[in-house]
Amino acid sequence: MKEIFASAEVGLIGLAIFITLFSVVLFWVLKPGAKEHFKKFGEIPLKDE
Repeated sequence: MKEIFASAEVGLIGLAIFITLFSVVLFWVLKPGAKEHFKKFGEIPLKDE
């Protein structure tokens, strides 16, 4: 098991996966129209039911 985590290829694959996921989440948060979407979620705790 130690040899797997010491491999440079596995480290690079992990870094590529991290950068990809980070970029997707960043795009999803900053895309046009996201402000209204998050504003609705921000008002959920204030609603009386």
